[in-house]
Amino acid sequence: MEIFIPVVFIKPSEGAIGGPPASEKWFKNIEENVLTKLKELYPYIRFNVYEIRNSKDVSEFLEKESGAIGYVVFILNCISGLARPIIQSGKPVILIAETYGGSGDYVLEYPRALAEGYPVIGIATRDLSDHKVLSKIKYLEVIYRLKKSKIVFILSPSERRLASLEYPLSIDVYSVFKTVQASIGLTPIVVDVRVFREKYYDKVDLAEAKRVAEKWIAQAEKVVGTSSEDIEKSARLYLALKMIAKDYGANAVAIDCIVLYQEGFLDAWPCLGFTELWYDNIIPVCEADLYSAVLLLMAKYLVDANGFIVDPAVDELKNEIIYYHCYAPLTLYGSAKSRHSYIITSAHLGSKKASVHVKLPKDTEITVLGFSPDEKIMTIHTAKVVNIEYSNCACSNKIVGKTNVSSIVRKWPWRTGWHRIVIYGNYRREFMELARLFKLKVIEEDRF
Repeated sequence: MEIFIPVVFIKPSEGAIGGPPASEKWFKNIEENVLTKLKELYPYIRFNVYEIRNSKDVSEFLEKESGAIGYVVFILNCISGLARPIIQSGKPVILIAETYGGSGDYVLEYPRALAEGYPVIGIATRDLSDHKVLSKIKYLEVIYRLKKSKIVFILSPSERRLASLEYPLSIDVYSVFKTVQASIGLTPIVVDVRVFREKYYDKVDLAEAKRVAEKWIAQAEKVVGTSSEDIEKSARLYLALKMIAKDYGANAVAIDCIVLYQEGFLDAWPCLGFTELWYDNIIPVCEADLYSAVLLLMAKYLVDANGFIVDPAVDELKNEIIYYHCYAPLTLYGSAKSRHSYIITSAHLGSKKASVHVKLPKDTEITVLGFSPDEKIMTIHTAKVVNIEYSNCACSNKIVGKTNVSSIVRKWPWRTGWHRIVIYGNYRREFMELARLFKLKVIEEDRF
């Protein structure tokens, strides 16, 4: 995938830094250093470079790059106001100002842009080629990849119908897919589970599924309360999910597992298969949760984190949250890193089979995210992992985190739902900045 991002150097001949010919030499040196570093950091991105000296240059630039995903703007000389039309184009903008030459425009334009709600992230520094500065361009890459992403949703016949048409009693169900597509840009593909069974699940090679199941069993620490037949069914479902994602060119696959299992449309759980899909570069999404799917894609594109969906269960007496679900990835970053050990187990007091308990790390921070597209909200909090609990009640994975539980409970926006996604590491700043470029309001749940 080739990505195109316009880069603007605002450098009027006269301004705070001084005038020509010395100013031209100064501009050229900075520009060459920045472009060299950009090519090192992002060899897969094509940067279209523009030099802007006056209002005519701004107009021509905006007309030519009207279809761009966003803009990177370097202010090298001020005070001319030339950044303002670019900011007010409404596109996501990374605004980078050189301290001596660009601070005048920066301190006047950036806070104004924030107050007026424009999707802008800014930074001013004397070293424009510093990695911390140029790493912010990653946000535009994330936006680009999200807009090019596809997610396959496997739903029951009635759910597929509700998701496709606007019935009076299903406005929220209908709006989920349309709102996310409009605000984030990714493409949801809704597939009837009956079609999925006929074209994929029923056509899986059972011998291949048996081989996958045997591999999972051999690699597990142990198997508890789950038969080999249950695991083979999960392997069959994994292979079917892999096939449908490939056929649709999808980056992620989501299946409404609980409904489809309980209503008899499927006889397998996807949890084990979800651990494997990461190695096929396919992001798995529990319970067909589109809100969480957006966050999982963001996490992968932004910090290469293999995030996962959880139900947060609160214990205010101990100031802890148990983040539980029946699946977690075996590797938390990328697909080539070391794998965590796991147990194949039953869950929910034995009523659910072929769940997976992963021995995730303790004594580290996690970032926990939520999303409400209708309200244009992203929620965020962090927690310190103090224990990984293994028990048969509720779901098989239970991450015990210390955090400001009372604040989180009182600030929880109900339309974000119960689900949150967990990624290992503290990425509060990165996601807050990315949210700004999507014009999302950020609620820091753990801070009063």
